[in-house]
Amino acid sequence: MIDALLARLERDTGAEAARILEDGRARAAAITAASDARIAERRAATVRRRETTARAQHERALAGYRRAARARVLEARTALLDRLFEQVRASLPDLAASSAYRAGLATRLERLRLYTGDQAVTIECAPSLAGELRRLVKTNGHLRIAPNPHIGAGFRLLSDDGRVEIDARLECQLERLRPRLALEALAALPV
Repeated sequence: MIDALLARLERDTGAEAARILEDGRARAAAITAASDARIAERRAATVRRRETTARAQHERALAGYRRAARARVLEARTALLDRLFEQVRASLPDLAASSAYRAGLATRLERLRLYTGDQAVTIECAPSLAGELRRLVKTNGHLRIAPNPHIGAGFRLLSDDGRVEIDARLECQLERLRPRLALEALAALPV
């Protein structure tokens, strides 16, 4: 009977040991699987953080490149407009000498005289316009012509009391019109 008991105890112990061993292996596999899952989650989170950081850096760099490109375009447009207006400014004396400009002097002068009324007015003008202006105002004793080589193209009216100054120089008119002319010039450029 002791032999049978020992054999049974040995079988039961072997079975218990196999069951404990199998349970240990299952637990170890579960721990390994959970550990692998946590490692995979951490890796994925790290990859997401790095991708987010890289995307943000890329977007910042791209925005910087776009700003730099826009700045270069604006600088090029500004340089183009500056050259264009310099060429126009250089052609103003020829424009003031043209028959079309001189033909409109009388109308322009009448319109500007509305601002000065009957006050005595000095008209400073480019020397090349002095003769034409004298011819136009010869009957009016309130107007004096004063040629000024520094006046550029056109003329300006100055009341003797100093309260009214009307600058009708072509350079000033060009500067007043510059924003509108710049928009029109840029709109005319091919895209």
